[in-house]
Formats: sequence, C-alpha cells, structure tokens
Amino acid sequence: MSLEGPPWLVADQDGNIVWDAVPERLLHNSDLRQRGIVLNHALKPGTVFRDIVHGGPGHVVKALDLNTEELSIYERLLRDVECPMNHTLPCEIVRAEHPLLIMPLLGTLNNRIYAESLTLRSHFRIFYELIEGVEYLHSMRIAHLDIAMGNVLFAYPSAAKYYDAVKPGRVYVIDFDTARQFALGPGFQKAITLPETQAEPPRGITSFDPYSWDIYCLGRLFEYYLSTCYRYKGERTPWISKWYSRWLIGEEKGCLNACNCRPTARTARRVLGVLRFISPLFKLYECGRRWLLPASPCHRRAQ
Repeated sequence: MSLEGPPWLVADQDGNIVWDAVPERLLHNSDLRQRGIVLNHALKPGTVFRDIVHGGPGHVVKALDLNTEELSIYERLLRDVECPMNHTLPCEIVRAEHPLLIMPLLGTLNNRIYAESLTLRSHFRIFYELIEGVEYLHSMRIAHLDIAMGNVLFAYPSAAKYYDAVKPGRVYVIDFDTARQFALGPGFQKAITLPETQAEPPRGITSFDPYSWDIYCLGRLFEYYLSTCYRYKGERTPWISKWYSRWLIGEEKGCLNACNCRPTARTARRVLGVLRFISPLFKLYECGRRWLLPASPCHRRAQ
C-alpha cells in the first residue's frame, strides 16, 4: 500500500500542470484494469477522476488521502449501507496499491432545480432524505462538515439503472475528506475549529459544534436550492420553506460547548416530515394570496 499523496498532479514537458489529466499510476492500476475501468478525465485535479462510457455504467474514482479520516469513515458506513437511513453512496474500496474509492457516476441536485414540474412536496422529499442521511451520520458520531450542493448526488433513473446497489430517485451523500469522527454525540460535543468548507461561517466564527455546523450547512443549502428553483420558475419561494431554512440556519451565538442555536438532525427531520404531509395546504395558501394580494413589481417582472 502506498502512503504517498494524493493529490497526484500531472505536468507537461514544460513543467505546467495539466489540470484534467490522469496520472500514469491510475492508468496502470491493477485494481482498475481488472474491472475494465479506463480513466480519462479529472473531476478534481489530482484526486477525483472519471471514465467516459456511452450507453453504460460510468465510474468515478477517488484517491483517498490517508492523512484524513475518510477511509475509516467509509469502512464504517459501507458495512451498514443497506440501512434505510444510511444515504452513503454504495461504492467499493480497493487497496492493491493506494486505497481508491470506486463509485457509480451519478448526477448532482442541480438538474432538479430546473425541473418545473416538481412540487414543494417533491422538494421536501429530497431534503427529507438528505437530513435523514445526516441524522444517520450523527448517530454514528460522524460530522460531515462540508455539506454543499456538489457533495449531494441524486440517482436519476436514467443513470441508476446501470447499478444494482443504487436505488432510483434516492439522495446520496459523498466526500468525507473533511469529515470527523468523535467520541461524543450531538448535544455533548464541544466546538472544534472548522476545516476549510464551502459554506461561509456566520460572523466570521471559526469554532463550531460540528453537528450543529452540519445543520447550518443544510439550512444554507436548502435556502439556495429552493430560492433558485422558484426564481427559475418565476414564482415566489413558499414562506414555509423560507421559515424552515432559516430555522436550520439559526442565530449563531458562538457557542464553545454543545450548541443549541439550531435543531438537531433528528428534530429537523421530524418537523420536515410533518411539513411534507401538509405541504398541499401551503400550495392552496399561496394560490389564495395571489388572488387576494397584488403582485410586487419585482414579481410582475419575473412573470
């Protein structure tokens, strides 16, 4: 087993980095060759790569950084991948040379934003699954710490049909390179110094209860996803989804002990379960508002 790297960057004859290139060590990797996987493009230079297969199953291969906890986290999560609450992407760890993660090639949530036929209840279902997956991680005393659009995949039926272990329409969480495992669970874990993350911490705060930080990131993601979705459709974002996302984001007080500025993943999931059930009523409420109240100038322009 190699302990070197990643990232494994490729340079041309002039010494310039070729950002989308695949290193020779992966082109000749025995585990990949046995599975007929030929990588030809870097998704994340030096770390994450994919093949291009037309009309068949594609693969994403990640070179695991042994200086992080990602390998041990995946080993734990994949042992229980059949658990309904576990939204870890089914994948394979190979170790003949350097540990690699071989994953099915699925799409992100981005395409769901532009699906005009989706209802609020459909959006709530997607985020219910995502919060369910985070609740499962927290029950294992794992904090993801970088929940963002690019780290959440959706199993579109057109892609899921190629993989036996992938369930069509299911949400999956990926990328645990900044994730951490803790001795204490939610409600007991003290604040830690945040790693580099995609979400911007509020008020420049650099220390967070790691479980509470995951909820904050979920709130930001939910807020961005739904506001973009409804803006694309030229409609107002439903007030209940605004309330829910702001509830998850919370009012951060800079807690150094276990944080109570926002709900736990379990409470967030249960509340969203209720909202899913009664979401048709919110649609009727929004329709009634359009009839009774004049549209704002901004809304009229969007229409």
